Amino acid sequence: MLGRLYPTILEIDGLLADVPHDGYAGAVATLLEDPATVVTLGGARSGEGATSLIARARAHWREAGFGLWFLRDMRDGGFAGWGGLRRRELAGGRVVEFAYALAPRLRCKGNAVRLGQAALQLGFDRLALREIVAVTTAENQHGLGVTERLGFEYAETIDRPGGRDLIYRRTAAAHAAA
Repeated sequence: MLGRLYPTILEIDGLLADVPHDGYAGAVATLLEDPATVVTLGGARSGEGATSLIARARAHWREAGFGLWFLRDMRDGGFAGWGGLRRRELAGGRVVEFAYALAPRLRCKGNAVRLGQAALQLGFDRLALREIVAVTTAENQHGLGVTERLGFEYAETIDRPGGRDLIYRRTAAAHAAA
């Protein structure tokens, strides 16, 4: 059931977070073409990539009852990116990941940390998850800082085609102790 344990819409310190829909397609396509945004997301993608991302994100919500929120800046209504929790395959297993991508104008202002705090709180307190992971690269200094500020601990490095991913983990026990 959508939104019963993990809200489909909420406000996070000036960001309006809601379930992905086709109305975001143009803004998502623009963000996916921005080199500063997609450097750690596998490179720039076409408008078709935006449609695919939205469809996958909506399907995840239907299947899991939670997922990535798409974000708008409440000050000007502009598209701000996406973030939240999602299931994914990682190193041969299924995990729940905190993932996000923010428009460049909203980075380094605490938005990713506040988004992560909301997602982690809901994941541990409402969804009763035992663990949440974050995946980044050594080159993504912003992502590394966010994971550290959110209390994730480095777990391992995984080789993938084209690079290496750093895996960080946060447990429910660590969340409860904080």
